[in-house]
Amino acid sequence: MHKALLLLITMVFSVSAASLNDKVIYLDNIKELVILTQKMRGDLNVYLKGGDVTYTELYDNNDNVDTSLRDLHRKFQTVNMRTDNEFSKLNLYMQSLNDISTDLRPMTTFKAYSLLINEMIILGADVQTDLFIDNSERHQKVSAVMMNTILPITENLGKLRGMGSGVTAYGECEDEECSALEDYIVAVLDDLDELVLQMQSLSYEYKSMYPQSLNSELNRYQREVKKYIRLVELKLLNEERVDVDTYDFFTQGTSLIDQTLKYYTMNEMLLK
Repeated sequence: MHKALLLLITMVFSVSAASLNDKVIYLDNIKELVILTQKMRGDLNVYLKGGDVTYTELYDNNDNVDTSLRDLHRKFQTVNMRTDNEFSKLNLYMQSLNDISTDLRPMTTFKAYSLLINEMIILGADVQTDLFIDNSERHQKVSAVMMNTILPITENLGKLRGMGSGVTAYGECEDEECSALEDYIVAVLDDLDELVLQMQSLSYEYKSMYPQSLNSELNRYQREVKKYIRLVELKLLNEERVDVDTYDFFTQGTSLIDQTLKYYTMNEMLLK
């Protein structure tokens, strides 16, 4: 009973004692972890499908993800023991998967990393709720869009980029890959609609805090995402022999993820 009470007090104190800047940095660390793991998954899929990725690049990706996880652990006082333990478990799962990832089927490895990334995003949403529960309504709404809307679309774009790059490296879209790409396209389009809706809602409610050019920027962003989707549909799904440069395809996907993260940064500035 005494230990349980002490744990509860520690959890409450940790969250309440965290500064606004500490909270923003913690969310940013989760975002960084998600983005780094997406890159690691994509590069590994290209490698397993015979693409031009070196083992050194794979090692560097693993090291970057490990560093990001360690950084989260060092920020324990920002959150609570429960959250810290969840990320510690994720770290163990990540290490175990890294040890065997090159020995598994490409699709098995891709799905395994995707499950871990999904767990990161779920934890990120929980952390956002816990950290900002005592902050203003604006802080709660803005941070929720960052973690519940923007991060998920980076992940579905990351899946499209990573899976599609493996297809371009191999030169053929196998049935399982084609089915997955079709699912990712649907998810990206759903997420895209939600992102635009949420950003427009925030900019309407807090007009002075968002650029007047936001709507035109969102329109341009939508066009770029749909252009990438058309590339996948026309060149990867509808061609028996895929002839798309892997580097160019991966780079285009990365550019879209970077454009998505601009909305994360735009909202993050409102929290400071």
